Amino acid sequence: MKMIYFLFIIILSGHATHTFSGVYKHIDEHGNVTYSNIQSNDSEKIDLSPLIIVPSVDTEGIDDRIKTRRENNIIKEQRKEIEQRIANESTQLEMIKTEYKGGNPNRLGSERNYQRYLDRVERLKNEISTREMKLQALQRELEKLPEIK
Repeated sequence: MKMIYFLFIIILSGHATHTFSGVYKHIDEHGNVTYSNIQSNDSEKIDLSPLIIVPSVDTEGIDDRIKTRRENNIIKEQRKEIEQRIANESTQLEMIKTEYKGGNPNRLGSERNYQRYLDRVERLKNEISTREMKLQALQRELEKLPEIK
């Protein structure tokens, strides 16, 4: 009885070794290529690199993540645009304030008439006020933007 089990185990192990021993390539006289896991007389063994198994991607909630990413990109673009407008407006405001000199700008050669000078001073004062209001509005607009998720 032990001998039968022993022979049975030897036969199974020999068959398993033969079946899973590798991959063999055979080219017949017509040039046809055949691959097999069974070795024949004129076949050659091929060493294959191990298979790489990549785990599946969690697709649950992918639409929400894509939507969130798009929204974040839109917010970033809006924030960038507003910050650029604030920088431009600040530069213009500083230039006007420099020219205004606290209400005493230099008189221009074309301002021999004192009223022209006063009109320009008033225009600069109004422009400073307008640009400061624009800056405040842009700052509020920037603060209203939602935070990036």
